[in-house]
Amino acid sequence: MKLAERTRLLTPPGTSKMRVLANELKDAGINVVNFAAGELDIDTSETIREAAKAAIDAKRNVYTPTMGIASLRQKVAERVSAHTGVTYTSSEVGLTSGAKQALYNAAMVLLNPGDEVIIPQPYWVTFPAQVELCGATPVFVDTHDDGYRLRAARVQQAISPKTKAIIINSPNNPTGTLYEAAELEKIAALALEKGLWIIFDECYASLVRDGHRHVNIVELVPKLKEQTVIVNSFSKSHALTGWRLGYTAAPSAVIKAMENLQGHTTSNPNSIAQYAIEAALSSEDGSYIAAVNQRLQQRLELANHLIAKMRGIHAAPAEGAFYVFLNVASTFGKACNGAAIRDVDHLCELLLSKANVAVVPGSAFGEPSGIRLSYAIGEQDIEDGLTRMATFFNAIY
Repeated sequence: MKLAERTRLLTPPGTSKMRVLANELKDAGINVVNFAAGELDIDTSETIREAAKAAIDAKRNVYTPTMGIASLRQKVAERVSAHTGVTYTSSEVGLTSGAKQALYNAAMVLLNPGDEVIIPQPYWVTFPAQVELCGATPVFVDTHDDGYRLRAARVQQAISPKTKAIIINSPNNPTGTLYEAAELEKIAALALEKGLWIIFDECYASLVRDGHRHVNIVELVPKLKEQTVIVNSFSKSHALTGWRLGYTAAPSAVIKAMENLQGHTTSNPNSIAQYAIEAALSSEDGSYIAAVNQRLQQRLELANHLIAKMRGIHAAPAEGAFYVFLNVASTFGKACNGAAIRDVDHLCELLLSKANVAVVPGSAFGEPSGIRLSYAIGEQDIEDGLTRMATFFNAIY
């Protein structure tokens, strides 16, 4: 029996593949340093844990409204309003089973077959897959030559009569780079002029390194609100990736269309997660996320110190999220144990088998000259893993 044609568009995400391989080796007793996982090694806050227990004890284990409980939607609307400086109502906000569902909902309700969607490259692995599932076409804008920063001039060159939307992800996964306010303003002007949707993924908005500031495109250009779908998540900022709770803010007609779609897919997101996050939004003072950022800053500084010891390896500006993206093109063609390193995928295989270090190849993100490392792991693992990598890189010739 044949499967649907769309299944040909689906392959396992490269991020998941490397995480699984690393865990298999660990289970076999091999000391592997896993830089592949995209989640904090810090537990979620006590406030959230206790609120979840209270919700279970209160028997809140049943369906909620499809787009989330009304009181939480209101709190999220207030959160987005404060963040952007633009007023959002609860009807312009919806809760989803993680940000990935919010992005899928956006693609499904905005895109038609034949539409084109501009996606900066490197990109998070799911962006092009979801666009293609809708029958639309990803159009990639390379940021490599611009220091991994998105430039409006390159976006303008990619716009065609078929362009329907632009996906922007800042702080960026996989590079950790923050897109500049001046360029975002120019892109907003293009979107207004051409009548394009902006899908603004800011899942790492709360996780920014010292001396840097993340800005939302609606904050910069408020009148773009009616053409923007903001996507965010509690997974990264509150260290609860497994709970699957994200949200989206968009014009009410878009949220209503998403509600209709979600009603036929997953229905409401996790009820216990909703009540727990509502408690956190009601009482949090910012200390938890501040502590997380302080720890990430220390880990990045350690990582940068060790990366500097790697001959011929250069990093993208790591300004937000918790990733370092290394340009490893200088290693291609060089010899490891007498065999030439063919490409980035081969390099990652060698790092895993020879150095017992798991990283994600840039090919997963449309950037075959790089590798992604998460520094949201313990300091000792960072030191051990990057020391192994430096020894590996410095030994090839």
